[in-house]
Amino acid sequence: MRISFEWLQELVKIDIPIVELAERLTMAGIAVEEIENQAAVYEGMVTGRVLSLEKHPQADNLWVSQVDAGSYGKKQVITAARNLTIGDIIPLALPGTTLPNGKTITEADFKGIASQGMMCSGMELGLEKESTGIWVFAGSVEPGKPVADVLGENDRILVLELTANRSDCLGMMGVAREVAAILDLEFHGSPCDLQEKGQDIHGIAQVKIQDPDLCPRYAARVIRGVKIGPSPEWMQCRLKAAGVRPINNIVDITNYVMLEYNQPLHAFDLDRIAEQRIIVRRAKSNEKLVTLDEVERNFTAENLLIADPSGGLCVAGVMGGCTSEVNDQTVNIFLEAAYFNPLSIRRTAKLLNMKTEASIRFERGIDPNGVVQALNRAAYLMEKFAAGEVAKGYIDEYPQLIAPVTVSTTIDKINGWLGTKLTQPEIIKLLKRLTFEVAENQGAIAVKIPTYRRDIVHMADLAEEVARLHGYDQIPATIPASRQIGERSLFQKMQQEYRRLLRGIGLSEIMTYSLYPKNAATRLGLTEADRDSRTVDLMVPLSEEQAVMRTNLVTGILETLAFNAKRRQTDLAVYEIARVYWPETGEVLPEEPLHLGIGLMGRVQDIGWNQNQLEVDFYDVKGILELIFAKLRLPGYTLQPSTKPFLHPGQAADIYMNQRVIGFLGQIHPKTVQEFELGKKAFIMELDLAALEAIRAMETIKFEPLPKFPAVQRDLALVAPMGITAQSIMERIKEISGELVERVELFDVYQGDQVPQGMRSLAFSISYRSKEKTLNDNEVNQIQEQLLQKIRSEYGATIRE
Repeated sequence: MRISFEWLQELVKIDIPIVELAERLTMAGIAVEEIENQAAVYEGMVTGRVLSLEKHPQADNLWVSQVDAGSYGKKQVITAARNLTIGDIIPLALPGTTLPNGKTITEADFKGIASQGMMCSGMELGLEKESTGIWVFAGSVEPGKPVADVLGENDRILVLELTANRSDCLGMMGVAREVAAILDLEFHGSPCDLQEKGQDIHGIAQVKIQDPDLCPRYAARVIRGVKIGPSPEWMQCRLKAAGVRPINNIVDITNYVMLEYNQPLHAFDLDRIAEQRIIVRRAKSNEKLVTLDEVERNFTAENLLIADPSGGLCVAGVMGGCTSEVNDQTVNIFLEAAYFNPLSIRRTAKLLNMKTEASIRFERGIDPNGVVQALNRAAYLMEKFAAGEVAKGYIDEYPQLIAPVTVSTTIDKINGWLGTKLTQPEIIKLLKRLTFEVAENQGAIAVKIPTYRRDIVHMADLAEEVARLHGYDQIPATIPASRQIGERSLFQKMQQEYRRLLRGIGLSEIMTYSLYPKNAATRLGLTEADRDSRTVDLMVPLSEEQAVMRTNLVTGILETLAFNAKRRQTDLAVYEIARVYWPETGEVLPEEPLHLGIGLMGRVQDIGWNQNQLEVDFYDVKGILELIFAKLRLPGYTLQPSTKPFLHPGQAADIYMNQRVIGFLGQIHPKTVQEFELGKKAFIMELDLAALEAIRAMETIKFEPLPKFPAVQRDLALVAPMGITAQSIMERIKEISGELVERVELFDVYQGDQVPQGMRSLAFSISYRSKEKTLNDNEVNQIQEQLLQKIRSEYGATIRE
């Protein structure tokens, strides 16, 4: 928001320098981003009167002019302009001046004749895009005056960086009230001595609100007999200071009052409104309207239109339409001031991709009870500067009054929140400076909040207002008493354990985006039958690269490995703990389980003369899985061959607990390696920590006393068909031998010439132990023989000789 200091001083008699005002505003929460001096770009430019014009003796296209620069003396200036006459008052840039376009003026020699400055065109002053000659000032202007003063460009601008909750400061009145409160000064409103004449408005025009939920209030006036022309220079200067381009007196007045009262207005050509009847309604499906920017817009039933019986006239709160636009032939004005539902305007502006000064204000919320005041101010200005006649009365459709909010609190609570010791009279005085109405009752106060302060709804908001006006720098520094409430849940503690363990074995944590492109599943080779291919799609994605929510951590980890590999960093061990998002049929929100993903690539050890060059393999990632389960005392798991398309067949496994899949691990498929441009083998593992935690929570940790009796070791070497997994044989050994088998480990796998084709050798180490006695060799041999018979009959396995 750009605030004219000259305009602000008209509303509040400010008695401190502008720099100090900026500091006070910033300390009170209204941040001043910069102070802009309009006159700075015209520094070194003065007015000059042309005294003579003579042909240059050495150049037919140049003139030698003598210019009276007032107190700066007479200057000789060479010019090629053809539009000058003796007596013209022109802008003269003296030597040393830097023009708005960055050019610096110096004394120059034009074929033997010196030029002591430069006459400026409108383009060189920054007033025109193109110029055909030197700018000539109209009226009586003394030579030697600063050009900035003559142009009215001598204001200073406060550029405010407003937070979304302070929509009241989008208008000069709001800022003036704020300044008056901060400096404890009196606030002066703008004059509005309106003179109504002629017929009553209700006999001229009608208004009907069909959708009061989208338009709670709509007010209007009629001004007849206006004369379209330029607005006063002072108004144009203020509009330009605010960054608004002047157009004509009617449009400029609506923009001026919008900047003044933070109330957008719209002027219709009354004679172009069918039956002079306004209907505020929702748009029809696929209804069309050409807006003032000459673009045809399509609407839905969610959008609000200002219409007449023949069709739409204006996009409510956003932009007017061409059908009722004010032009040079307009004589009668229908002036609108309304309060629209902020959410409705925000949706419409976003749908149409239109962000206007009006929509910004309506989106953030204006004062519903300031509508008529702004309407009357605009009608007064049209009466004064457009020769209009204001019809008697005004239309005000206001079905349900929006009343001010009353917030109650106590002095002790305010002091408690702020750490101050302010008295009740001091606090009440501060609140009244904000034009709040305060009622006292035995230490408690009830504060009626004006409807233009939509940001104050809670007791804490009142405390903040007191702090702002009292001064944050006046609040004593204290260390608040605090205590930690609650603690991390068991699941959160478990996450900490995962991180601590993985960092300890050399893995680096990464964080990847939770949004993927739509082709993420295709890159992994997933089909519609795979759960991970069904995604949660964003309705309005920021880009194609962030269009769906991730369903696994694989894509992010592989992209991280690829990013590093392209930069010659190929020895990588990373992990990520993050949520994935699975759409659930019939559910409003997706399921969001927490997953752990691990990616390995490159050498196991750093380069060194005493280190081998081994690279990571399937058993490295499997070893990490075993370490996690062992160190965190998790229940046992089993592995089954995985058919995931992005994993290498034969080196991929799904991880099961209690017959439920909780993850997978394996080598990345060569096609996927090529797709992600990894350049070498990579291995990955992903665990569903939420499912793992649910299973772990059902398990009971049991204490086992130290064994009293020794264990007996036996080795068992079997030749079994290739289709039989070692895992299934190990589980069967435990089932057959019962509690006497303490541990079964696979210690050798062989496949070669000494084993029949289609078979392989599996060697197991079995540890037997009884809790009741010491087992002798005969007992162990008997158990081993029974075990061999059942393994032989069930699996077709034989003892390897």
